[in-house]
Amino acid sequence: MKDLYSAHTSEEDLMNYYEQVKSAYSKIFSRLGFNFKVTKASGGVFTDKFTHEFQAISDAGEDIIYWKEGDEEAVNDEIFDGNKAEYKSAKSIEVGNIFPLGTWYAEKMGFTFTDEDGKKKPVWFGSYGIGITRAMGTLVEVNHDEKGILWPKNVAPFAVHLIELPGAKNVKEVYDSLIDKSIEVLWDDRMVSAGEKFSDADLIGIPVRLVVSEKTQDKIEWKERAKQKTELLSLDEVVKRLTA
Repeated sequence: MKDLYSAHTSEEDLMNYYEQVKSAYSKIFSRLGFNFKVTKASGGVFTDKFTHEFQAISDAGEDIIYWKEGDEEAVNDEIFDGNKAEYKSAKSIEVGNIFPLGTWYAEKMGFTFTDEDGKKKPVWFGSYGIGITRAMGTLVEVNHDEKGILWPKNVAPFAVHLIELPGAKNVKEVYDSLIDKSIEVLWDDRMVSAGEKFSDADLIGIPVRLVVSEKTQDKIEWKERAKQKTELLSLDEVVKRLTA
């Protein structure tokens, strides 16, 4: 988990910060490429107030959420009490959550502050978290095909999967040129068949596959993981595309 806690001198200050975290988390999940909904949920044992979950829509999800067209937030099935015919619904996976904990924990711990009038008062707490491993698993769940993973570019472990085949003469030059441009490269120089290398490239799912072989000569075969089309490009053309 990526955990965050906040302490405040008033409920107003807590809720102002709570909304800032909600906005920041929404930006994070947007950049991860999730189709997600900020979802109102029960506070459970943590608080008597509503909390919010970040639910990535997926048929593999165990949760069910509901929302009306145009609504900014959805509602978790556990607290949903509307007319289901009026709402859209979807299965989803919870990848993050935020809790306005209030003063209950501070009261139990005797955690107080002294206000401007010299009075001791309990601190208002907030708790916020993103499930890192769950988010990664969800990324794979919503970005894959029958061959393997389809990593979104902004979270892929590498930008390029460089495959070296027999007869390749300029692989080191290609690799060094990409590294010099701060392009992250996975270089497959194993002594295995071309078919095995291609299969593994599809399974791993790095966005761009580059092949250098005797057949490509002084060119490089470019193929994007999500597409079938292949092209023969010069090294300069490859670098230009990857740095555009």
